[in-house]
Amino acid sequence: MNDSNDKKMTDKKADSTRNKVVKSPEKTPSSSDNEFLCPCRKYIGGEFSVGCDQCEKFWHYGCVGLKGLTEEMGRLLENWLCPDCFKSPHSYKESDNEENKALRVIIKEELQLFAPKLTNSLNNVINSSTEKTVNKAVHLYSEVTAKSQKKVIEDLSTAQASENVISKVQTKMHTDAYERNLRKLNLCVLKVPESKKDTSKQRQEEDAKFCLETLKIEKKDFISCHRAGKPDPEKSDYCRSLIIKTADEESVNYYSNHGKGWKESSYWINLDLCRADREIRFLARKERKKRLEGAPKKNVSNNP
Repeated sequence: MNDSNDKKMTDKKADSTRNKVVKSPEKTPSSSDNEFLCPCRKYIGGEFSVGCDQCEKFWHYGCVGLKGLTEEMGRLLENWLCPDCFKSPHSYKESDNEENKALRVIIKEELQLFAPKLTNSLNNVINSSTEKTVNKAVHLYSEVTAKSQKKVIEDLSTAQASENVISKVQTKMHTDAYERNLRKLNLCVLKVPESKKDTSKQRQEEDAKFCLETLKIEKKDFISCHRAGKPDPEKSDYCRSLIIKTADEESVNYYSNHGKGWKESSYWINLDLCRADREIRFLARKERKKRLEGAPKKNVSNNP
C-alpha cells in the first residue's frame, strides 16, 4: 500500500512538472485556453508561460522577468511564486487585503480616542516649563538679533564706503579725461618772466611775441597763449606758467619733442599735462632715480 501511495505522489509530481510550463498556441486563444492565460490578459503567440506553485496562475515569461529562458529551464524552477504570492523579507509594503484594511480601521479609531488624552498630557508637561523656555528663547533671539544687526550695519557701512570710493574714483577719472581733452593741443613753458604792462591785452601781446621770437614757434602753428592761474601779489618774483595753444597735435608733438620736452633759448617746452598725468610722470622719474642710485657704478679704467 505504501508503494501504491508513493507511486501516486510520483505521478502527481510528474504531472505538476509537466504542466509547470505551457506554450501559447500559434492561433487565437479559444475558451479552453483561458486557464493558461496570463493576468496581463494579452495573447502572445508562441510565448512560454510558467505556473505559480501557490495560486496556480500562469504568467508569461516576459511579464515576470524570465524572458530568455527555454522551456526546459522553466520546468527546472522549484517552488516558484508569482508577484502576487511572493513577499520579500526586505519589503515593508503590506498587501492590501481585507484583514489589513480592518486592522488599519481599528488602529485609526484607537488613535482618535487616545489623541485627546495624549494632547492634554503633553500640554501639562509643556506648560510647566514653557515660561522658562520662552524667556531663554527670547534672550537668545535678542542676542542673535543684536549680533546680526551689528554685522548688517558693518556690512552696509563697508558697502557704502566702497560705493563712495568707487564714485570718487569714477568722478576723478571723468575729470582727468575732460582735462586731457582740453589740454591736448597745449604746450607749457615754465619760469618765463611776466610782462609789467598795465593792461592784460598788452601783457598777452608780450607773451605772444615771446612765443614767436624767443621760442621760435611758427605763426601758422600758433593760436593763442595765456598765463595759468592768478598772480600772487605777495610773491613778486613768482612767474606763472605760460600756456601756448597750437593748431594741431602734430605741432604739439613737434615742439615738445613728442612729449620728451624741448629746450629753446634756455626755456623748456613741455606738454600741458593735467594733474594726474603730472603725478604719474613725477613718480616714474622718482622710481628711475632710485634705480639708478641703487645700481652699481661701472669702473672706468684709463688705458695707457
